Amino acid sequence: MKKATLFCLLALVVLIAVPAYAEVQNVKVSGDLSARWLLRWNYDLAPNKGVGSGYDFLMSTAEVQVDADLTDNVSTVVRLANQRDWGEPISQKIGTATDTYDVIVDLANVTFKEMVYSPLTVTIGRQDLWFGKGFIIGAKQRDPLASISANEYTVINSFDAIKATLDFDPWKIDGVYSLLEENTTNRNDHVWLLGTNIGYKFDSYNGEAEAYYWKKHDNSGVAYTGSSAIVADRTNWIDTYGIRGSFEPIANATLAAEGAMQFGRYSTASDISRSRHAGALDLSGDYAFKDMKWTPKLGLEYILYSGEASPSSSSEGTYHGWDMMYRGKFDSAIREFQNLYYATAQRQTGYEGITNAQDSGATNEMQFIIKANIKPTNNIGIDGRFIWFRNDKSQAAEAPDGGTLYNGRNKDLGQELDLTLNYTYTEDVSFGLLGAWFFPGKYWVSDFDQVATDVVGTVKVAF
Repeated sequence: MKKATLFCLLALVVLIAVPAYAEVQNVKVSGDLSARWLLRWNYDLAPNKGVGSGYDFLMSTAEVQVDADLTDNVSTVVRLANQRDWGEPISQKIGTATDTYDVIVDLANVTFKEMVYSPLTVTIGRQDLWFGKGFIIGAKQRDPLASISANEYTVINSFDAIKATLDFDPWKIDGVYSLLEENTTNRNDHVWLLGTNIGYKFDSYNGEAEAYYWKKHDNSGVAYTGSSAIVADRTNWIDTYGIRGSFEPIANATLAAEGAMQFGRYSTASDISRSRHAGALDLSGDYAFKDMKWTPKLGLEYILYSGEASPSSSSEGTYHGWDMMYRGKFDSAIREFQNLYYATAQRQTGYEGITNAQDSGATNEMQFIIKANIKPTNNIGIDGRFIWFRNDKSQAAEAPDGGTLYNGRNKDLGQELDLTLNYTYTEDVSFGLLGAWFFPGKYWVSDFDQVATDVVGTVKVAF
């Protein structure tokens, strides 16, 4: 009798479980592991002796992603990630809890294909967003656990968002709402993003074009520049309009252009609300010599992010500083992250921690880029780029020598040389070696204009 009862219970479990598992049509597990060794000198451009003059560290990132296809055009994605510097923190040795080994939920979303209307796809939850070349919307870079010392290598770039896509090939229309920051849930003090991207692919010349609108609305009350103080009843908002296009006028040659304008309001810690009018431009051309040995490729690019001459002014004049939004496209290893992640020694007092102040590599800048690439073998690639940086608007500079202020500095920020060697060991394993040097220009105050050096060795495994 007991055997019959046990058999019936097992049969019931199977009958219940089979329909549940039958709903999953396909499951895919993927991921990647990366380890980096970083060696850096004079990242603050100061003449350090001993501490800060040169340092090295190692870091790792690990990601595991599970994709599941369900019935009725429903699919889900979950990605877990861990990123950390190597070695246990000192606090760990004395028993203090640390977050270095915590796992972060980077992606967690569900996608509905042909929802209500066959061309419509809707994705809800934490997801990656990348539009065009990532010039405006590409990555929400962050290190939630403060576990790495090189934030530009973070793998946490996702958005909490709802995205709807209408695919009318060759037209494609995307609409997005993202909650970027939530402070107090029962107060209107959050930051949100709303926008649309309309794209079209042409039948000839491998051409494509896009137009977009993105609105970032900030009710958090935190000033953007000059202070980190809370501003009561002040709101920043940015309306970004832009167009992008690329085509191949002749074989192996590509021309591309993107331009955007920003409007809205800009509030400061001095309780002044100013109108906003800023612009950005990206022009590029590339040519690949596919019939030559080592298949060299050459390119030229010009980038402009408009700047503000008086970012902390109490006047009611128009504010012209470019807000980087959530750019995923970065073209240099050092300069574009100065005063974004790495403060320079001469940064003006009061701007600490303000990522879009006008001495930052994210705004008020022109970039003139020369790019080159060769492939000596099928497994080896060598990339090089030389970049000249200039301010859009001249800025003051303050040296850390007791507060001496140098007004009307030269716009010449300097030059950067980046060289990268890539080696594909197998289809799943690759090695990389980066050498980068930033040579400060006349903008920088004497004795605080040392050459910055970055060396990064990488091994990456994808599965």
